[in-house]
Amino acid sequence: MSFTIKLTEKQISQIIDEYSNLSLPLTNNYTLFRAKINTSFVSIFKTGNLLIQGGDEKGTYQSICKLLGIDYKIIDAPYVNITSIGALKSAIGTDEVGTGDFFGSIVVAGCYVPKNKINELIRMGIKDSKELNDNKILKLAPMIMENYIYSYYLLDNIHYNYLTSKMNLNMNQIKAIMHNSVINSLKKKTQEYELIVIDAFTTSDLYFKYIKNEKNIAKDVLLEEKAENKYISVACASIIARYIFLKDLKDLSNKVGYDLPKGAGNQVDSLIYKLLQEKGINAFKTFSKMNFKNLQKIIENKNN
Repeated sequence: MSFTIKLTEKQISQIIDEYSNLSLPLTNNYTLFRAKINTSFVSIFKTGNLLIQGGDEKGTYQSICKLLGIDYKIIDAPYVNITSIGALKSAIGTDEVGTGDFFGSIVVAGCYVPKNKINELIRMGIKDSKELNDNKILKLAPMIMENYIYSYYLLDNIHYNYLTSKMNLNMNQIKAIMHNSVINSLKKKTQEYELIVIDAFTTSDLYFKYIKNEKNIAKDVLLEEKAENKYISVACASIIARYIFLKDLKDLSNKVGYDLPKGAGNQVDSLIYKLLQEKGINAFKTFSKMNFKNLQKIIENKNN
């Protein structure tokens, strides 16, 4: 659970004065103040956004609201598993798919949802794409994409294999760069958001370390685990990403001449054997993630 507050300069000064004796060292160039209050971690970004995470977030949030003289209120909503007041704000959310699939691209998608549209999306049946079958994804995604601001980044297998083999990037580094790119794209399309949320795949410190060399860095983002179950914008992003992935996998299947299975299980291994015999190892760079253990294991078995 986490809480956010948009602060004025006066409110920033109030908080820093009140909690200066609990301050922590700054870990990046985007943060103005950090403190540990009881079991909670409080960060004030240079953009003026306050983020409360860790333990007893509600208690810390309530204390800060009292200090600033603002109302403390947790609003109930029909969206399942809302655990953060931020979930009811106008937000940009991002999520990715394809990272666990041997065949096919990686897709990171983002979506902006204004708070007055949250209930409308709930009624549409929007939720984490992992809880929806492919047919439902193919119906819902176009509806979202037609009516809401979105962006996506598709990383094909050729470029993925180059980044991992030649540039020595790991999966989390690649995802961080992609998320940052999608967020920057959405920020150009709308300035109405109150919050930017990424479905967390690493810690905040590592995330910013991964993108430190990027030209444009979206700074005050929130990384939250299982965000697709808490923020409707992230759920929308997960559906769009899955939709783009499925369409691309179908196109790739047509090119390869086989229905490429999702995931990295036994069905995938069986097809790898066939494709190695028919097309050779070099062809795999165009339709698979060559650093997955599936391929390495089969090659080793063939050589023994």
